[in-house]
This record gives sequence, C-alpha cells and structure tokens, in this order.
Amino acid sequence: MSTLTLDQNPTASRAAGRRSGGLLRRLMLGSVAAPVFTGARAIYRLVDRDERRAPFPWRHKLAWWPRGFRADSAAVYDFARNDWREYVSDYARIHRCKDINPAPQIFDQKLLFRSFLLHAGFKQAETVAVAAHGDFLLDPLSREPRYVRGAEFEEWLRRDGGSFVAKPQDGSRGTDIYLLESVDGQLVRRRGSELTPFRAAALKGVTLVERRIAQGDFWRALCPHSTNTIRALSMWTPGDAEPFISFAVQRIGTAATAPTDNWSGGGINAPVDLASGRLGVGRMHPLKGGGARSEFTHHPDTGAQITGATLPHWDRVCDTVLRAARSLPMNRYVGWDVVVDDTGTPVIIEANKNSDVNLLQVHGGLLADPRVRRFYDAFGALR
Repeated sequence: MSTLTLDQNPTASRAAGRRSGGLLRRLMLGSVAAPVFTGARAIYRLVDRDERRAPFPWRHKLAWWPRGFRADSAAVYDFARNDWREYVSDYARIHRCKDINPAPQIFDQKLLFRSFLLHAGFKQAETVAVAAHGDFLLDPLSREPRYVRGAEFEEWLRRDGGSFVAKPQDGSRGTDIYLLESVDGQLVRRRGSELTPFRAAALKGVTLVERRIAQGDFWRALCPHSTNTIRALSMWTPGDAEPFISFAVQRIGTAATAPTDNWSGGGINAPVDLASGRLGVGRMHPLKGGGARSEFTHHPDTGAQITGATLPHWDRVCDTVLRAARSLPMNRYVGWDVVVDDTGTPVIIEANKNSDVNLLQVHGGLLADPRVRRFYDAFGALR
C-alpha cells in the first residue's frame, strides 16, 4: 500500500498552507504593529494640550509625533535637510533617559550637590545664605551657620555690597534666577533689563543666595551682564573604564537673559570643538530667540567674536568635568554647567541628571557619533 507524501495528501497540504499562511500573517502583522505601537506610545506620552496647540500645521505634527519628536524640536532640527535618525528624540530623552542615573536625587538638590563637590575638592561658588519660608540661614556650609531675620539678612547684603545670585534650590532651566545688588544703598533685584526693589520677605520656597562668580576676561567680553557657562555632556557606558565628553557648547547670555545665559530664553550657544576648544557658529533658538536672526558669528550686543574664537583653559575644563564624572556616585549621564573664573579655574555650578539636548542638537544629531549611539543603546534608550 502506497503512502501519500505531503504534496500528494490534500488535507495535509491544506493544513500546512494554513500554518504557513498564519505564520506569514503574524510576521507581517508584527512588522507593522511594532512601529505603529511605538508611534502610538510616543504620541500618548508626548502630546499634551500645549503640544496640540503648538503653532505648527497638523501635517507637520502628525509627521513627527509618531517618531518621538515634538513639533518645535522637529522644526529646530530642520529635518527637511537633516536625517532625523541621527537625533535623540524628545520621547527618548524624557521617558527613556530619565532613569539612566540610578541615584538621580543627588542632582535634584543644589545644596547637597554643592556639598559633595566641595568635599571632593572642587572649587564652588560661595553660598552665603539659604532662605526657606521666612527663615534665613547665613553661611550654611560653614562650621558656624546662624539664623537671622529678614531685616538682618537685608542689612548684611547692603553692608557686603557685593553681587549675588538668587536661585531656587530645586529649579531648572534658568527659571526664577536673578541678581541681588545694592544700588545707592538700596537692594534691588535684576533680571534682564528689569530692575525692582528687593525684599527678603518676598523670597518663595527654598532659595539659595550665592556670591556671583567673577568670570574670566574672555567670557566677560562675550557678555558682561550674564554668567556665561559651558554645557558639557558626559557619558559613561557600562563596561568602559572611563567616561567621555560627548558634546559641549558655550552658552552666552544677552541683554534680555541676564543674569543667565539660558538658550531657550533668548541666549546664544556655540558648539565647541572637543579637541581644540574652538567655537563654531553661535545659534539662538530659532523659535524662542525673539529676533529675526538665529545664527551669529559675533555677539549681537557686544560685538565679541564667537565663531573661530578658542576657549581659554579648555583642557582644564575637560579635566574638571571628567574628574567630577568619575567621582560622582553611580554617575552615568550628566550635563555639566561650568564657568571659568578670573583665575582660570573651572567652577561647576550645575549638574543636570537628564540634560536637555535641543541646545546641543541644534548643531547636529548626537547619534551621528557611534560612541554616543552605543551609550544610548546600552540603556535601551532608543527603543
């Protein structure tokens, strides 16, 4: 008696066809469903009321939301001319990168972070006071801190006569930062061109008051009204012996942003060549800069050269950032804000646990560097 082969057995052949067809359908569905799910997830996590109301055509929004980019980021990165695959998306930065550092709390509290850096031997701005809900603690990091009343704190500021920076203990992005100065015996607060009387009782929440750092001649010439910091992004890939600096920009304030150099508030930033410290073309936020121009070879207020200028003490800046990155407990990913003082010493004034990348990627996508892509891949940030 002969035995039918699969090709000769109609029932077996149909069953095999159904199985292969089902497998093919599942494979096709998976290849379609995965990107659809990824896009839907990005839209769900990114698109809030403000984003829906952003002043961009819906065609533009619907083109970039599924890829993880807010409408303004896609415009800033000029995807009409640049490959979006080389850019860290807003979804990746906000939702995938936030847990890269296993102990982010150290970055959230400025006074705690400052204490750590001082203990590790890094020069810091002098914290002269902490104000908290009507209480004022002078010299909080000294061996003999003391509480004073608001009137006594104001008198102390007048007698000292220096220039101070007031900032929220847990603030970010340069918000609610202003200068405190004594002008003709009266205390004033200065933000941009606005000058108003200062009263200690008006301080809200927990506020740090620091002596303003005297920046070096090069940075003072760029813009004397703001503290002009370098943002350097360090990464430490698991398994590597050392961290590396992936990108750096020189931030530069303007008359509108003083005393800060905040880019999204109208400041300028220029890319730094990591090997030489040479500056590229300065860029103002093309949507939030408030002016008709967005590229600058020279400062629009002071006329100081930007493009082609070389940062003094660049080697010291890199050394300071990398030493800090090595010494910080469980650090993997930090955006360091560094000012070089009038002695040529780099001073870390902030460390950002999940740095904004738009001020970096306005000069080109971070993922064009294989080392950077490898870092993000190691943490699953690009899925």
